[in-house]
Amino acid sequence: MIRSSEMIPIRRRFRFGKIDEKDVILVMTGLGMRYGDGPEDELSLEENGDYTREIGYIKYANYATNVTECNLHDNFLNNVWYQPEEVFPIDGTPEERQHAFWVPVDSHYFELSKNLESLELEGCINSTTCLSETPKVTRVLRGTSASIYLDNAAYRNFIYGKFNVSPVDMESAAVALICLQQRIPFITIRALSDLAGGGSAQSNEAATFISLAANNSVTVVVEFIKNLLSANYIISSA
Repeated sequence: MIRSSEMIPIRRRFRFGKIDEKDVILVMTGLGMRYGDGPEDELSLEENGDYTREIGYIKYANYATNVTECNLHDNFLNNVWYQPEEVFPIDGTPEERQHAFWVPVDSHYFELSKNLESLELEGCINSTTCLSETPKVTRVLRGTSASIYLDNAAYRNFIYGKFNVSPVDMESAAVALICLQQRIPFITIRALSDLAGGGSAQSNEAATFISLAANNSVTVVVEFIKNLLSANYIISSA
């Protein structure tokens, strides 16, 4: 495997190479996250620690609109409580679960990423189609992943106010959880192609600028690798 330029186990291609003389492995992830539990599993029991009410919740009744004679204090959907993920760290007790809601990025990687904030990015697809604002590299305090494509301004504002989360993608949390369990340092570098719920009903910023976002993301990842102070660091970038 080490001598080969690529490997294809279970129909997924792993490519081996170098960026600026540093070893890298490139693999395409799927779209979205997959939850491990199936329909044959037992229902969650709060007393067994299967779910918690300590992290926070969203109350559907707070977002009712265009409904006549609606009691905004409650509805039949009640609340949705946010839950941590079950993890089984490599250095933990076998088959003894732990829980994780936030997964911190590597502090060295995060500090190093500050050097990328002055990096110039492409702002146009062609001579007639450009972003309305100049793209830039910025670090965020918290990000999250969703199992659906999020395009809702109300929910965007909710998770920012509740959890101080700004970017939302569909994959990075899966990578973060694997790195947490394997005790591998990681950082997530993503290019945002639109504002959730920010465009008009007829527009689709993601479809228009997805290729531009992908190219800019590659530019930032390559520059980050070049800035690594030591070639001995392991890189896991979503």
